Amino acid sequence: MYVNPERAPGYLDAIAGVPLTTATLSAWQSAASQAWSDPARMHYAGRASGLLLDSARASIATFLGVSPANVFFAGSGPDALRATIGGIFAIRSRISPRILVGSVESMAVLGAAGSLPGAEVVSLKLDSVANTGAVGLTDLVSQLNVGAALACVQVANAEVGTRQPFTQALTACRKAGVPLVADATGVITHDDLPTDFDVLVAPARDWGGPPGVAIVVTSTNLRWRPEEAPDRGWIGGFPDIPAAVAAAVALEEVAPLWRLQADSNRAMIDRVRSELFSMNLSCAGDPITRLPHILTFSIKGAAGGALVTELDKRGIQVASGSACTADTRMPSHVLEAMGLPNDSSIRISLPPDCSEETIDLFLTQLPAALAVVTA
Repeated sequence: MYVNPERAPGYLDAIAGVPLTTATLSAWQSAASQAWSDPARMHYAGRASGLLLDSARASIATFLGVSPANVFFAGSGPDALRATIGGIFAIRSRISPRILVGSVESMAVLGAAGSLPGAEVVSLKLDSVANTGAVGLTDLVSQLNVGAALACVQVANAEVGTRQPFTQALTACRKAGVPLVADATGVITHDDLPTDFDVLVAPARDWGGPPGVAIVVTSTNLRWRPEEAPDRGWIGGFPDIPAAVAAAVALEEVAPLWRLQADSNRAMIDRVRSELFSMNLSCAGDPITRLPHILTFSIKGAAGGALVTELDKRGIQVASGSACTADTRMPSHVLEAMGLPNDSSIRISLPPDCSEETIDLFLTQLPAALAVVTA
């Protein structure tokens, strides 16, 4: 396990990002001093920039076990999702205007699908049996039989941690001849990725990279037409090569030990779940088939934002509200779709170097903080 000395000891909001490590920051600074020219140019400075961008793509491709030609960079997760969803719809809208979208998908997915002219967004029902936030496969198959341009099913839910039945969803989509876009936020270096997919999208901050870059990973058979053709692997706008290089170095740094840390995080989350249960606090999401580092629970008698503030005073940083917005005043559409209280939730997401001491601090201070906000 690597330890980042810049992270606050009580930081439990890794989904929002973590500080760059010394090696990652150094790589970013070095690339910024070298890659200042357009990588599409044929002169020396342009070729130097292009080589750094190519190296970053190749490094990430090696970790993922794919060809560098199938790895693209974008300025953010929402940018990447807009490009892939819009790019596939541009090819297949003549087949059907329908885009099938899980009701617990991120706001970036919902916004990208809903903003396309002529698109008919169909919200997929959840599996109501266990009420864990997993998409209902029966409804997915039913909607695929009606027809669709594409479907969007996340690999796992970054708010409640539930892993989706992704393999079954992909099989159903393949049988119907419908491409599947998968938001993989929260998965890379935390849990296993699918070995088969059409397209995956993930932000680099998931593995300790800078916030201004995300990756798109496609299968060799995917047909799509982004609004802007990728410029040497960068989708949309001028390539931010230092960000791409930093993302690759951060992934290289985490790669050797991520499984060990994921096992540790899973054990710590299990411990937190047990303690919360003893405090009569309800946890959302699947308790077993889940991401190892994320947990959301509901509180009674106070707004989630109030508890965030009180815990912050005590040196503990957590989140509330929707996982895809920084505004704690915005209720969680994920919890609403699951039929759970959506304005009084707290989410913790463990950073890659989280320790038992941090969990001790959280569990020690939580009862006192709850007493203040529910008084």
